[in-house]
Amino acid sequence: MAEYLIEMRLLIIIVMALFAVTPAIGQNIDFLHDGLTRQYRIHIPDGLPAQAPLVLALHGYSGNNNDMMMNYGWVELADERGFVVAFPNGTRDQWNNRFWDVDYDFHQAFDIDDDGFLSALAVHLQGLHGLDPDRTYVTGFSNGAEMCFQLACRESETFMAFAPIVGMMLDSLWNSCDPAIKRPILSLNGTADDVTLYQGDMNNSGGWGAYHSIPDMMAYWADILDTPDIDRTYLEDTNPNDGSTVRLDVYTSPDHDLELWYYLVLGGGHDWPGRWGNMDMDATLEAWTFFDSRTGSCTVSDVTGDGLIDVSDVLTIIGDWGNPYDVGDLLSALERWGDRCAGACCYGGTCAYIDSDQCDDLGGTWNGPGSSCTTVSCPQLGACCWDDGSCEYTLSDNCLNNGGSFRGAGTNCLIVDCSEPGYNDECNDAWPIGDGQTLFTTYDATDSSDGYNDNQCPGSYLGQMHADVWFIYEATCTGVLTVSTCDIVNFDTDLVVYQGDCFNLDQVSCNGDSDNCADFTSYLQFSVVAGQDYLIRVGGWEPGNVGNGSLLIECND
Repeated sequence: MAEYLIEMRLLIIIVMALFAVTPAIGQNIDFLHDGLTRQYRIHIPDGLPAQAPLVLALHGYSGNNNDMMMNYGWVELADERGFVVAFPNGTRDQWNNRFWDVDYDFHQAFDIDDDGFLSALAVHLQGLHGLDPDRTYVTGFSNGAEMCFQLACRESETFMAFAPIVGMMLDSLWNSCDPAIKRPILSLNGTADDVTLYQGDMNNSGGWGAYHSIPDMMAYWADILDTPDIDRTYLEDTNPNDGSTVRLDVYTSPDHDLELWYYLVLGGGHDWPGRWGNMDMDATLEAWTFFDSRTGSCTVSDVTGDGLIDVSDVLTIIGDWGNPYDVGDLLSALERWGDRCAGACCYGGTCAYIDSDQCDDLGGTWNGPGSSCTTVSCPQLGACCWDDGSCEYTLSDNCLNNGGSFRGAGTNCLIVDCSEPGYNDECNDAWPIGDGQTLFTTYDATDSSDGYNDNQCPGSYLGQMHADVWFIYEATCTGVLTVSTCDIVNFDTDLVVYQGDCFNLDQVSCNGDSDNCADFTSYLQFSVVAGQDYLIRVGGWEPGNVGNGSLLIECND
């Protein structure tokens, strides 16, 4: 039975390795270590700054470095973000499959010093290419992920952070893990993974060796890293057709900056999200974001998520002092004061990684700080509803230019009902709204890419404007307009009001948390002119903040 399960697992992994076969774009480079000629490929972006970061990306069992280089998005992301990525090869086993020696039961005849090889390779590349030892990281898939855990236990002097994707720890490593220096870890697993079993395999029925359950493994690392506090959120289900959703648990401590990020793909298999399987996230982008955040990246200091590090970020950090922010966050924000964070900008049918001001100058659509052209489709693809009630999956430009109603990037005609009146997930589909209370929901809403900032509402914690919906209101008076979700919704809301049209929005007011409202709901007032249209945007503070309730509009002379 064990041999049969091993063969089945090999078949699954081999099929995944061949999922998208493409020609090689780089040559293997020989590297001598421990009497063996090892190999690696490397990608060095043009115009690389001095002391750039280095990422080692490790293939899975029976895979190879060419597959990892071509099919996981690391090359494209390295070009965009300015880091070097190297793709080492494992050695071959008795079945001619490449592997990393993590002591599988059927590899007991091998004694490959992969720990030493990968550490020595990283140090070699740091010296050869002038890379930053304090920004050297390692990630991997499946067997490569298990190698990441092994390095976290044994080679933590060399690597500053680890991102294992769908891996486990054999019991032998579990009982001997003793990192010289504790380092942050991002780990991802799926509950329906039939290769790396979520419930573990302490009886070794799979023949790989005994290993604990994934929840036990995360608790184990939370204990090693001394990160007892947990913040749980759910990522937006942007692709309901993939059969899975993503939960993120972030483990921290008030006493130090170590973190454990645990992505659990509910219903997920033995997948690299964003490449196959779950499509609500991109594991490559998430891993790099995690690595980059270790040294105070722009998006980490941009706690309000508006793309600009300014007084609003500092006030938010002070207002939430100790939960979750501390002196390190404050110093980082002050050091980066005035910086504008880049993100993906769609313009002219293409994409550029630039800040919001540069995107506005090009007349483009900005997708928010930290977004990536490796994951954003420009022009955006989604469901388009036509006047006759039909639906077409097409480019946003084609839809809007021909009078259609574009329902958002990532939507499709399987989940969009074009017969539903008043759909208000994007600015161009804003609901007409009058005085009084209007019921609404954000449970199925997506994140709009329209810009906003909290300069007009400092200290009210405007947040990320997650899963937002839109309304259009014609003022019935010349006087003061009240817009409120105060105590009449069931989630943490953000409010932003604009004048103008959807292609030229002029923000006039905003509010995150009102001092006089419970549960972080919102309340704002501003001057209006009778007959003037105002666009009202309601969203959640952060991913996971969705719900329903009422929006109150009152106009007083």
